[in-house]
Amino acid sequence: MMRISRKTDYGLIALKHISTQGDGKLVNAREIASQFNLPANLLAKVLHKLSQSGIVEAQKGSGGGYRMTRDPATVTLTEIFESIEGPVHMVVCSNPDGGCTLEDRCTIKNGLMTLEQKFIDFFNTVTISEI
Repeated sequence: MMRISRKTDYGLIALKHISTQGDGKLVNAREIASQFNLPANLLAKVLHKLSQSGIVEAQKGSGGGYRMTRDPATVTLTEIFESIEGPVHMVVCSNPDGGCTLEDRCTIKNGLMTLEQKFIDFFNTVTISEI
């Protein structure tokens, strides 16, 4: 079964919450963690990655927090997944680092890579405002 990682799940929850605050309001990571019963340390790491990718802005200090830097209707699931997890590879054979021991005799590689591309194409059409 394919699953979204726990880190990505927490990132989606946090982004959805931040995106609904409006007017550039800062949202504290501890508040998000408390409200949704998420581990604060892991959530902080996820939000840091989202900040590094430019999806959210981090403001440090007293009264600091996170806010969206872009319209949530323009932030795709692919961008979010890649910000948190790195490049999206559903199957080993599509990863440039390789690692598949069956590559020289595989009969399903092309089909799997086509399927992976369809997933990525779909994730490129879904935004944080739609979930």
